[in-house]
Amino acid sequence: MPSHDERAYRVTRSKEGPTLAEQKSQLARLKQDLEQFKSRQAGGAILGSLQERIRELEASVARAENARTLDREARRDGSSEGSGGAEVRSTSSRFPPRGTPTRIT
Repeated sequence: MPSHDERAYRVTRSKEGPTLAEQKSQLARLKQDLEQFKSRQAGGAILGSLQERIRELEASVARAENARTLDREARRDGSSEGSGGAEVRSTSSRFPPRGTPTRIT
């Protein structure tokens, strides 16, 4: 297999499961499938299981979005508390840390 094919089919999976974007994409596909099955007048068992899966996925997306919102708020609250003092940050291992310059006289 050529190297460009390997890159095209490379899939990274996180250990926590599918990401929020993947879940939203899957939810959109399932809703489209449901509409197609309804237009074809498919059996009730197929529609029922698909609707149940959509409900589960919607709940999972809602939980993930809620957790993401809470995480953002926690980071915002944590960053505003720590800005009171002199903060020293490092830009890279090649450069010295940033901060207030000190003069040696």
